[in-house]
Amino acid sequence: MKRLEILNFKSPNRAPLKVEGFLFGEDSKGPSVAIVGAMSGDHINQLSVASHLVDYLTHKEEEGKILGKILVIPAVNTYALNMGQPFWPLDKTDINMMFPGYAQGETTQRIAAKLFESLQGYDFGIILEGRRDQGMCLPYVKLIQSGYEDIDSARDLGMRFIHYRPYSPIETVMLQYNWQLWETKALSVVFGKNGSIDQSTSNEVHGALVRFMAKRKIVDLPIFNGFQSNIIKPENITLLKASYSGIFDSLVPCGTTIEKGETLGRITDALSGKKLEKIIAPVDGVLTCQYSHPLIFQNSIAFRIASVEE
Repeated sequence: MKRLEILNFKSPNRAPLKVEGFLFGEDSKGPSVAIVGAMSGDHINQLSVASHLVDYLTHKEEEGKILGKILVIPAVNTYALNMGQPFWPLDKTDINMMFPGYAQGETTQRIAAKLFESLQGYDFGIILEGRRDQGMCLPYVKLIQSGYEDIDSARDLGMRFIHYRPYSPIETVMLQYNWQLWETKALSVVFGKNGSIDQSTSNEVHGALVRFMAKRKIVDLPIFNGFQSNIIKPENITLLKASYSGIFDSLVPCGTTIEKGETLGRITDALSGKKLEKIIAPVDGVLTCQYSHPLIFQNSIAFRIASVEE
């Protein structure tokens, strides 16, 4: 294992911003993969999975199990992680909205440029992401349709769902889209509740990453096959929004197979305790995401249901 300095920016009022990566199989001629962890300061689960993977691969390299080249970058936005903030603390910008970066630009543009430079030339790219809302979801693969995406590599993770959808204009400045344009088969694994660590979810994602590397002959390890991934498109997802603000009580956990007419949750008035709403499933399917905060706002998405395409 080789510890790399991806970037090192001096700061006038604190220690330098240092981003490090861990490289395995440096001289290998086999397939290669780069895995990027926390780009936001509240993506603690992503940081945890990436750091555990570094330790795991260190032991496997000692056992001679590494066949290809692997780069793991556990954290990018270390200032935000240290301060408990989601975005770059100085100007509140999101590093994952700055790609491919600009070496002469603002700080987050320069961070993105240096990071993107270090990620060039890899066959596969995996971004460990958290959600951008108050949702808590089953772990899933996010694959945008840039014209350069690869559905087969997404299936190799063996995760339950692949959310496969067209890109929105805002995503043209995100890492996955730009990485794909530079001919890396990039995808994202979205999981966890922001600001916390869920060990069960972490174990599932760790297993998926090892499964992917084994199937792509990057590591030589025995694996379980995982799920035969279901392809979920936007038209297969039903959004249930809260009609009222108040105290939110979910009655059904993520991953539950539900039937039309089933009660999924309730909203009560935060002051009077009056029952304001019962949230009823309008379709059959699997509950993939739910609102994860006890106080909900009107029109917030309370649940997402994935249905089988007919």
